[in-house]
Amino acid sequence: MSFDWAGLEQAVQDQLTGFVRRMRAEHPDDRLYAAAVHAFHAETGSVIAWPLVGVAGERAVASAAGDRCTPGELRWSPADWPWQLDPGPAEDAWAARLEEAATADGGRRWEPVHARYLRTVVKACRAARRELLAEGTAGREFLVVAMDEARELVPRTLTPAQVRRHFPELDAESRETARLAALPVGPRTRELIALAEAPPGSAALGREQATALLRAVGADAVPQVVERLADARVKWPWAKLRSLCETGPAEADAALDGLNSRWPAVRCHALLILEGVRLSRARRERFTAGLTRLCHEDPDATVREVAAGVARRTGR
Repeated sequence: MSFDWAGLEQAVQDQLTGFVRRMRAEHPDDRLYAAAVHAFHAETGSVIAWPLVGVAGERAVASAAGDRCTPGELRWSPADWPWQLDPGPAEDAWAARLEEAATADGGRRWEPVHARYLRTVVKACRAARRELLAEGTAGREFLVVAMDEARELVPRTLTPAQVRRHFPELDAESRETARLAALPVGPRTRELIALAEAPPGSAALGREQATALLRAVGADAVPQVVERLADARVKWPWAKLRSLCETGPAEADAALDGLNSRWPAVRCHALLILEGVRLSRARRERFTAGLTRLCHEDPDATVREVAAGVARRTGR
Protein backbone atom coordinates (compact mmCIF):
# COMPACT_ATOMS: atom_id res chain seq x y z
CA MET A 1 0.00 0.00 0.00
CA SER A 2 1.57 3.30 -1.10
CA PHE A 3 1.40 6.41 1.04
CA ASP A 4 1.98 10.05 0.06
CA TRP A 5 4.81 10.90 2.43
CA ALA A 6 5.70 14.06 0.51
CA GLY A 7 2.12 15.23 0.85
CA LEU A 8 2.14 14.54 4.59
CA GLU A 9 5.36 16.50 5.02
CA GLN A 10 3.89 19.43 3.11
CA ALA A 11 0.73 19.34 5.21
CA VAL A 12 2.73 19.60 8.45
CA GLN A 13 4.94 22.31 6.97
CA ASP A 14 1.96 24.35 5.77
CA GLN A 15 0.25 24.08 9.13
CA LEU A 16 3.38 25.34 10.89
CA THR A 17 4.13 28.21 8.55
CA GLY A 18 0.50 29.29 8.29
CA PHE A 19 0.06 29.44 12.06
CA VAL A 20 3.32 31.35 12.59
CA ARG A 21 2.29 33.93 9.97
CA ARG A 22 -1.10 34.28 11.63
CA MET A 23 0.38 34.81 15.10
CA ARG A 24 2.87 37.30 13.68
CA ALA A 25 0.01 39.30 12.16
CA GLU A 26 -2.19 39.10 15.27
CA HIS A 27 0.59 39.90 17.76
CA PRO A 28 2.98 42.33 16.02
CA ASP A 29 4.32 43.70 19.34
CA ASP A 30 5.43 40.32 20.69
CA ARG A 31 8.74 38.66 19.84
CA LEU A 32 8.00 35.19 18.53
CA TYR A 33 10.80 32.78 19.35
CA ALA A 34 9.54 29.27 18.53
CA ALA A 35 6.94 27.00 16.99
CA ALA A 36 6.52 23.40 18.06
CA VAL A 37 4.76 20.28 16.90
CA HIS A 38 3.73 18.57 20.13
CA ALA A 39 1.16 16.39 21.90
CA PHE A 40 2.08 13.32 19.86
CA HIS A 41 -0.20 10.37 20.55
CA ALA A 42 0.01 6.86 19.14
CA GLU A 43 -1.12 3.43 20.29
CA THR A 44 0.85 0.51 18.95
CA GLY A 45 -1.04 -1.29 16.24
CA SER A 46 -3.91 1.18 16.05
CA VAL A 47 -4.11 4.93 16.65
CA ILE A 48 -1.83 7.63 15.28
CA ALA A 49 -3.35 11.00 16.15
CA TRP A 50 -2.46 14.31 14.51
CA PRO A 51 -0.39 16.45 16.92
CA LEU A 52 -0.93 20.04 17.99
CA VAL A 53 1.04 23.06 16.79
CA GLY A 54 2.04 25.73 19.28
CA VAL A 55 3.71 29.11 18.76
CA ALA A 56 5.50 30.99 21.52
CA GLY A 57 6.07 34.70 22.02
CA GLU A 58 8.08 36.22 24.85
CA ARG A 59 5.19 38.32 26.22
CA ALA A 60 2.57 35.64 25.72
CA VAL A 61 4.58 33.01 27.59
CA ALA A 62 5.42 35.44 30.41
CA SER A 63 1.72 36.22 30.75
CA ALA A 64 0.86 32.51 30.80
CA ALA A 65 3.42 31.93 33.55
CA GLY A 66 1.86 34.56 35.81
CA ASP A 67 2.54 33.95 39.47
CA ARG A 68 2.48 30.15 39.31
CA CYS A 69 5.91 29.72 37.73
CA THR A 70 8.64 31.58 35.85
CA PRO A 71 8.61 32.22 32.10
CA GLY A 72 11.78 30.12 31.90
CA GLU A 73 9.89 27.09 33.17
CA LEU A 74 7.38 27.43 30.34
CA ARG A 75 9.83 28.46 27.65
CA TRP A 76 10.07 24.96 26.20
CA SER A 77 6.77 23.57 27.46
CA PRO A 78 4.60 23.93 24.36
CA ALA A 79 1.54 22.44 26.06
CA ASP A 80 1.53 25.57 28.26
CA TRP A 81 1.91 28.09 25.45
CA PRO A 82 -1.25 30.16 24.98
CA TRP A 83 -1.28 29.96 21.17
CA GLN A 84 -2.33 26.51 19.99
CA LEU A 85 -3.61 25.14 16.69
CA ASP A 86 -5.80 22.04 16.77
CA PRO A 87 -6.05 19.71 13.78
CA GLY A 88 -8.82 20.50 11.34
CA PRO A 89 -10.71 18.22 8.94
CA ALA A 90 -7.78 18.09 6.50
CA GLU A 91 -5.34 17.04 9.23
CA ASP A 92 -7.79 14.48 10.63
CA ALA A 93 -8.08 13.02 7.13
CA TRP A 94 -4.29 12.73 6.90
CA ALA A 95 -4.25 10.97 10.29
CA ALA A 96 -6.91 8.53 9.11
CA ARG A 97 -4.90 7.67 5.98
CA LEU A 98 -1.77 7.28 8.08
CA GLU A 99 -3.54 4.90 10.46
CA GLU A 100 -4.82 2.90 7.51
CA ALA A 101 -1.28 2.52 6.18
CA ALA A 102 0.09 1.63 9.62
CA THR A 103 -2.52 -1.04 10.36
CA ALA A 104 -2.37 -2.69 6.93
CA ASP A 105 -1.14 -6.28 6.76
CA GLY A 106 -2.51 -7.09 10.18
CA GLY A 107 -0.45 -4.40 11.90
CA ARG A 108 2.93 -5.75 10.79
CA ARG A 109 3.76 -2.40 9.21
CA TRP A 110 2.82 -0.27 12.22
CA GLU A 111 6.30 0.26 13.64
CA PRO A 112 8.07 1.20 10.36
CA VAL A 113 5.16 3.44 9.32
CA HIS A 114 5.12 5.19 12.70
CA ALA A 115 8.90 5.66 12.61
CA ARG A 116 8.70 7.19 9.13
CA TYR A 117 5.87 9.44 10.29
CA LEU A 118 8.12 10.86 13.02
CA ARG A 119 10.94 11.34 10.51
CA THR A 120 8.52 13.15 8.22
CA VAL A 121 7.46 15.53 11.01
CA VAL A 122 11.12 16.31 11.71
CA LYS A 123 11.73 17.08 8.03
CA ALA A 124 8.64 19.30 7.95
CA CYS A 125 9.87 21.28 10.96
CA ARG A 126 13.20 21.93 9.30
CA ALA A 127 11.56 22.89 6.02
CA ALA A 128 9.10 25.22 7.78
CA ARG A 129 11.92 27.09 9.50
CA ARG A 130 13.79 27.52 6.22
CA GLU A 131 10.63 28.87 4.59
CA LEU A 132 9.91 31.32 7.41
CA LEU A 133 13.49 32.59 7.44
CA ALA A 134 13.61 32.97 3.67
CA GLU A 135 10.47 35.12 3.56
CA GLY A 136 11.48 37.23 6.57
CA THR A 137 8.60 36.14 8.82
CA ALA A 138 11.10 34.91 11.41
CA GLY A 139 14.70 35.69 12.29
CA ARG A 140 17.59 33.28 12.70
CA GLU A 141 16.93 32.90 16.42
CA PHE A 142 13.47 31.47 15.73
CA LEU A 143 13.22 27.71 16.17
CA VAL A 144 10.77 25.16 14.81
CA VAL A 145 11.00 21.98 16.81
CA ALA A 146 9.27 18.60 17.15
CA MET A 147 8.77 18.00 20.86
CA ASP A 148 7.62 14.52 21.82
CA GLU A 149 7.15 13.64 25.48
CA ALA A 150 10.59 12.02 25.80
CA ARG A 151 12.17 14.84 23.72
CA GLU A 152 13.87 12.29 21.51
CA LEU A 153 12.88 14.26 18.41
CA VAL A 154 14.38 17.54 19.61
CA PRO A 155 18.02 16.75 18.68
CA ARG A 156 16.82 15.39 15.34
CA THR A 157 15.07 18.69 14.57
CA LEU A 158 17.76 21.16 15.67
CA THR A 159 21.45 21.64 15.01
CA PRO A 160 23.94 20.55 17.70
CA ALA A 161 24.65 24.22 18.46
CA GLN A 162 20.94 24.92 18.95
CA VAL A 163 20.59 21.91 21.25
CA ARG A 164 23.59 23.06 23.33
CA ARG A 165 22.18 26.57 23.67
CA HIS A 166 18.49 25.90 24.26
CA PHE A 167 18.42 22.33 25.62
CA PRO A 168 21.70 21.90 27.54
CA GLU A 169 20.27 18.98 29.50
CA LEU A 170 19.73 17.03 26.27
CA ASP A 171 23.24 17.86 25.12
CA ALA A 172 24.66 16.63 28.44
CA GLU A 173 22.57 13.46 28.18
CA SER A 174 23.85 12.78 24.68
CA ARG A 175 27.48 13.28 25.70
CA GLU A 176 27.09 11.02 28.72
CA THR A 177 25.42 8.31 26.66
CA ALA A 178 28.27 8.42 24.14
CA ARG A 179 30.87 8.24 26.93
CA LEU A 180 29.20 5.22 28.49
CA ALA A 181 28.84 3.47 25.15
CA ALA A 182 32.61 3.69 24.67
CA LEU A 183 33.31 1.86 27.95
CA PRO A 184 33.85 -1.92 28.19
CA VAL A 185 30.75 -3.81 29.29
CA GLY A 186 31.87 -4.32 32.90
CA PRO A 187 32.63 -0.69 33.80
CA ARG A 188 29.65 0.49 31.76
CA THR A 189 27.31 -1.79 33.69
CA ARG A 190 28.71 -0.64 37.05
CA GLU A 191 28.19 3.00 36.16
CA LEU A 192 24.68 2.38 34.84
CA ILE A 193 23.70 0.56 38.03
CA ALA A 194 24.91 3.54 40.05
CA LEU A 195 22.96 5.92 37.81
CA ALA A 196 19.83 3.80 38.16
CA GLU A 197 19.98 4.44 41.91
CA ALA A 198 21.03 8.09 41.81
CA PRO A 199 18.62 10.74 43.15
CA PRO A 200 16.54 12.45 40.45
CA GLY A 201 18.34 15.38 38.84
CA SER A 202 21.74 14.47 40.26
CA ALA A 203 23.25 13.16 37.01
CA ALA A 204 23.07 13.80 33.28
CA LEU A 205 21.23 10.53 32.78
CA GLY A 206 18.12 9.80 34.81
CA ARG A 207 17.03 6.48 36.22
CA GLU A 208 14.78 5.68 33.28
CA GLN A 209 17.53 6.25 30.70
CA ALA A 210 20.07 4.31 32.78
CA THR A 211 17.67 1.39 33.13
CA ALA A 212 17.00 1.37 29.40
CA LEU A 213 20.75 1.29 28.70
CA LEU A 214 21.19 -1.56 31.17
CA ARG A 215 18.51 -3.50 29.35
CA ALA A 216 20.37 -2.84 26.11
CA VAL A 217 23.49 -4.43 27.60
CA GLY A 218 21.41 -7.60 27.90
CA ALA A 219 22.68 -10.85 29.37
CA ASP A 220 26.16 -9.43 30.00
CA ALA A 221 24.63 -7.14 32.65
CA VAL A 222 22.96 -9.98 34.56
CA PRO A 223 25.84 -10.95 36.95
CA GLN A 224 26.17 -7.39 38.28
CA VAL A 225 22.41 -6.91 38.42
CA VAL A 226 22.09 -10.14 40.43
CA GLU A 227 24.83 -8.93 42.78
CA ARG A 228 22.96 -5.65 43.30
CA LEU A 229 19.69 -7.56 43.76
CA ALA A 230 21.18 -9.50 46.67
CA ASP A 231 22.06 -6.28 48.55
CA ALA A 232 19.11 -4.09 47.58
CA ARG A 233 16.59 -3.12 50.25
CA VAL A 234 13.86 -2.84 47.61
CA LYS A 235 14.42 -5.87 45.42
CA TRP A 236 11.61 -5.91 42.86
CA PRO A 237 13.07 -3.28 40.46
CA TRP A 238 16.29 -5.28 40.21
CA ALA A 239 14.42 -8.55 39.84
CA LYS A 240 12.40 -7.02 37.03
CA LEU A 241 15.55 -5.67 35.36
CA ARG A 242 17.23 -9.06 35.59
CA SER A 243 14.23 -10.64 33.92
CA LEU A 244 14.22 -8.03 31.16
CA CYS A 245 17.93 -8.54 30.47
CA GLU A 246 17.39 -12.29 30.21
CA THR A 247 14.03 -12.43 28.46
CA GLY A 248 13.94 -14.13 25.06
CA PRO A 249 11.06 -15.81 23.21
CA ALA A 250 10.89 -18.76 25.59
CA GLU A 251 10.92 -16.50 28.64
CA ALA A 252 8.30 -14.25 27.06
CA ASP A 253 6.03 -17.28 26.60
CA ALA A 254 6.55 -18.21 30.24
CA ALA A 255 5.63 -14.69 31.29
CA LEU A 256 2.51 -14.82 29.12
CA ASP A 257 1.54 -18.06 30.85
CA GLY A 258 2.18 -16.27 34.15
CA LEU A 259 -0.68 -13.87 33.41
CA ASN A 260 -2.97 -16.81 34.18
CA SER A 261 -1.20 -17.93 37.36
CA ARG A 262 -3.27 -18.66 40.46
CA TRP A 263 -0.83 -16.49 42.45
CA PRO A 264 -1.32 -12.67 42.35
CA ALA A 265 2.42 -12.04 42.80
CA VAL A 266 3.21 -14.12 39.73
CA ARG A 267 0.61 -12.26 37.68
CA CYS A 268 2.12 -8.93 38.75
CA HIS A 269 5.64 -10.11 37.96
CA ALA A 270 4.57 -11.32 34.52
CA LEU A 271 2.98 -7.93 33.76
CA LEU A 272 6.13 -6.04 34.70
CA ILE A 273 8.33 -8.33 32.60
CA LEU A 274 6.12 -8.10 29.52
CA GLU A 275 5.81 -4.33 29.81
CA GLY A 276 9.33 -3.77 28.58
CA VAL A 277 9.82 -6.70 26.19
CA ARG A 278 9.58 -6.45 22.40
CA LEU A 279 6.99 -9.02 21.38
CA SER A 280 5.98 -10.63 18.13
CA ARG A 281 2.54 -9.76 16.80
CA ALA A 282 1.00 -12.98 18.13
CA ARG A 283 2.58 -12.55 21.58
CA ARG A 284 1.60 -8.87 21.62
CA GLU A 285 -2.03 -9.84 20.99
CA ARG A 286 -1.89 -12.37 23.85
CA PHE A 287 -0.37 -9.75 26.14
CA THR A 288 -2.97 -7.11 25.22
CA ALA A 289 -5.84 -9.55 25.82
CA GLY A 290 -4.39 -10.68 29.16
CA LEU A 291 -3.65 -7.12 30.24
CA THR A 292 -7.22 -6.02 29.50
CA ARG A 293 -8.60 -8.94 31.45
CA LEU A 294 -6.38 -8.29 34.47
CA CYS A 295 -7.22 -4.58 34.43
CA HIS A 296 -10.95 -5.15 34.65
CA GLU A 297 -11.57 -8.65 35.96
CA ASP A 298 -8.75 -9.73 38.26
CA PRO A 299 -10.03 -10.45 41.78
CA ASP A 300 -6.87 -9.02 43.37
CA ALA A 301 -6.79 -5.22 43.78
CA THR A 302 -2.99 -5.05 43.56
CA VAL A 303 -2.98 -6.94 40.27
CA ARG A 304 -5.63 -4.58 38.89
CA GLU A 305 -3.57 -1.58 39.98
CA VAL A 306 -0.35 -2.93 38.44
CA ALA A 307 -2.19 -3.84 35.23
CA ALA A 308 -3.71 -0.36 35.00
CA GLY A 309 -0.25 1.19 35.34
CA VAL A 310 1.19 -1.06 32.64
CA ALA A 311 -1.76 -0.28 30.35
CA ARG A 312 -1.28 3.45 30.90
CA ARG A 313 2.46 3.37 30.25
CA THR A 314 2.22 1.17 27.16
CA GLY A 315 -0.83 2.88 25.66
CA ARG A 316 -2.84 -0.35 25.61
